[in-house]
Parts: sequence; C-alpha cells; structure tokens
Amino acid sequence: MVTAPRVGAIRPGLDGQPVLLARAATGDERAVNELYDLYAGPLYGFGLRRLADPDLAEELVQRVMTRLWQLADRYDGSRSSVRTWVFTIARTTVIDLYRRQRRSDAVADIPDRAQEGDELDALLLAEVMRAALERLSPQHREVLALAYFAGLSQVEVANRLGLPLGTVKSRTYYALKALRLACDELGVTG
Repeated sequence: MVTAPRVGAIRPGLDGQPVLLARAATGDERAVNELYDLYAGPLYGFGLRRLADPDLAEELVQRVMTRLWQLADRYDGSRSSVRTWVFTIARTTVIDLYRRQRRSDAVADIPDRAQEGDELDALLLAEVMRAALERLSPQHREVLALAYFAGLSQVEVANRLGLPLGTVKSRTYYALKALRLACDELGVTG
C-alpha cells in the first residue's frame, strides 16, 4: 500500500538523487526509503490516471520501486535526470500492466485512458526532450530552435545566422539525426 511520505523525510535536491540511487544499489535501506518517499506519491497518481484502478496504481508503485532498486547501479546521470529515468520505467510498467489487464479484459476503459495525454506524460516528455537537446552541439540547437520553436523557414534561419542555405539544411539534417539518437538513448521512440 502506498503511504504518505514520513514527516521529516529527507528531500534531496536533484543533485542528491543520483547519490541516493548509488546508496540504494549497495543495499542501503534508508536510501531506498528516501527514494520511496520521493516517488511513491507521484507514481501512484501517474498510475491512477493511466490505469484508472487504485490496485493497479499501487502495483505500479511497487513494480517501479523494485525495478529502481534492482537497476540502481545501471543509472547513468549523463543520459537523464533521476526523475526522468524513474518515470520512463513507470511508462513501460504501465504498458506492461495495461497489456496484462487487456488480456484479461478486466478493465474496459483503459484503452481510452492510455491514449489521453496527461500532465505528467507531458512533463516527462518535456524533460526527456530537454535532456536530448542538451546533448546537441550549440550550432545544432540554434538551428532547431529557430526552425521549430521560432517557426522560421530555412531561408529565414540562413538569413538570421548569416549562413549559406546549404549549411542550414545540412545542420538541420544532422541536428534532427542527433536528436533522434539522443531520444533513442533516453528511451523515447516514435
């Protein structure tokens, strides 16, 4: 059963979470408890929204926390934040639980809920995309920012940067290729 975080529980900042994972990997029970305190509530809410079943949401929390403990020594801080990694595990676990439930036909409305874009998924995707963009060179980030976020055409990007159009096209191509690779490495496909 998911419980509320303990009063006075240590709430490490983002920099402290990799340390907690490293301690959890060595079997440090306090670190495992601290990770549970940090993530049980958000994971339960995520599971409840995605699976529409309190029992499955609790099962999600337990499965993710178990996987987190089992895989703690494999965490690579250069690839993503701890939070992104935890919720990537949660997403794949939701899919597993959904498939299991679908086979038993016990939860008829999960397909509609599984399709809904909820706030946590959007935050997770934004975090992963931010991490993927950080892996790009400054030149590649700049071209993508102007083309996709500012909505400029390639001709406009070339004029803004004072570069030949061919260079902008080449940078855009290689930037998208690098972004796709970074997303694959972070576990985002499609």
